[in-house]
Amino acid sequence: MIGMSPGDRADYRLTPKALDDLEEIWRYTAETWSIEQADDSVDRLNQAFEMLGKMPAMAREYREINPPVRVHVNQSHLIVYRADENSGTIAVLRVLGGRRDWQAILNAIG
Repeated sequence: MIGMSPGDRADYRLTPKALDDLEEIWRYTAETWSIEQADDSVDRLNQAFEMLGKMPAMAREYREINPPVRVHVNQSHLIVYRADENSGTIAVLRVLGGRRDWQAILNAIG
């Protein structure tokens, strides 16, 4: 499952770029390994989003990015998000492969 409907998740939301990233991760994994592994990979990422939504401060905050973002490592992926203290939710900005130039991507987010 690539993403859940907005009513199904109260603690996080995915930006359009994060949804694109998830679709690309699923497609690449399905083509390289299998559909089952692609489904499992995206399911594990969705579980990580839920966990981060419940504990938004658990990942390191990168204050050198303006505005600051948090980055959580999940297997071979980096989940880049911002916590909204007012609403108690997180916005997942990107889901990046660990081999990508994530620092340049983070600088572009700011």
